[in-house]
Amino acid sequence: MMRIITFILASFSITFAQAQGTASSNQKPGEFNLGFEITTDHNLPYSWIGHQQKNGYKIITDSTEKHSGKRSLLIEKTDALKPSSMVQSLGVIPAKYEGKEMEVKVYLKFESVSEFVSLGVAVDDADYDRIKYAQVDYKKLKGTEDWKEYSVKIPLPKEGRYIRIWPGLAGTGKLWVDDIRILIDGKDISQAGLKPDFDSVPHPYIPYGNNPAAGAYVKVNNANIYYETYGKGEPLLLLHGNSQSIFALKKQIIEFSKYYKVIAVDTRGQGKSKDLSTDPLTYDLFAEDMKTVLDSLHISKTHIYGWSDGGNTGLIMAYKYPTYVNKLAVMGAVMFATEEAIPGSILKEIKKSILGLEAKSDDQSKQQARLFTMLLNEPHITVENLKQIQAPVLVMAGVKDMVLEKHTKYIAANIPSSQLVIFEGATHYAPVEIVAEFNSRLKVFLE
Repeated sequence: MMRIITFILASFSITFAQAQGTASSNQKPGEFNLGFEITTDHNLPYSWIGHQQKNGYKIITDSTEKHSGKRSLLIEKTDALKPSSMVQSLGVIPAKYEGKEMEVKVYLKFESVSEFVSLGVAVDDADYDRIKYAQVDYKKLKGTEDWKEYSVKIPLPKEGRYIRIWPGLAGTGKLWVDDIRILIDGKDISQAGLKPDFDSVPHPYIPYGNNPAAGAYVKVNNANIYYETYGKGEPLLLLHGNSQSIFALKKQIIEFSKYYKVIAVDTRGQGKSKDLSTDPLTYDLFAEDMKTVLDSLHISKTHIYGWSDGGNTGLIMAYKYPTYVNKLAVMGAVMFATEEAIPGSILKEIKKSILGLEAKSDDQSKQQARLFTMLLNEPHITVENLKQIQAPVLVMAGVKDMVLEKHTKYIAANIPSSQLVIFEGATHYAPVEIVAEFNSRLKVFLE
């Protein structure tokens, strides 16, 4: 059961990954072009992403208006006939500096901004995934304001590989950016120590969940199921949560494809999988889909890891199709959708979301309403079902999980061969919050 999280700013994931070569670990602090003094032949800021014209905006350097030096960065809405949107420029710096906290100070000036001005700072890991993020209070930054310094502080995790800084303009108007300063534990970046073990070799970018080299389809009852395969060895089936896709399993695909043949699946009506059915969705149907996928791949027995809805499906597979399941690991699974398992406030939130979706007529909203409705009505797993499970099962949840801890313990207590792990400090999103610890626990269990 996965909650929908909306981010104000675009992630830049693909563009950033494609352009990460600009953040060479051999660069010196003065070469990051933080004052926008270095330009290309087309008056674009050297080593910054987001130079192209987009929706009537331009991103260039401006030699007329600047805080100091010869130039500043300018983001401007130039074509009033095209719809307004959010346009950003992205600077990437290697996170090779030792320290606990980073502060980014930036001078901004803006004129006639209709929506808002933003300034985001993030630290990403080697796989281009966000570890830490912070931004200025963008709600107050609109209208016209002369040059003023703004600051964003953010922790600097040891596993960080890239620092991202992106100013942005939403709506109409102009934004100037100049004289960016980066402080590591209060000292200028030029004085910061370097990590002795920093790996400067960039990882290749793999579009998990949309990878033609690894993807294929299987036709099942009234659906076309998309899956991707990585690695070699014993099969390991990965199942995501409600309203998610293969991409949510990225951290587990990267780690476990080193040891297993990983089959990551978009369950019906989610990701790239198509759903032509009209009846209410059920986890029993999802389990049947997965059996068909395994049959089509000639896999008679597999390990399974299921997160949230995927965990519900995994439990059902374990007692309905026991010969198919070698070992099963579930994260944030439930037996039923009542206040004995899930807080009433979350159930009310889901009901409210369904009402909003049902008021819309587009296909995507209709499908989302079906998925959320399943959250309220499913699953229907009994104690007798759990006692039928023959495979070893690892039952996991976060101490701050939306699934009540007593319910997670109840599931583990009723499975004959089970292990229980409650991750301290983690929520329902432990697989992406505490990646190293989570993957380590799962790896030991599967071995």
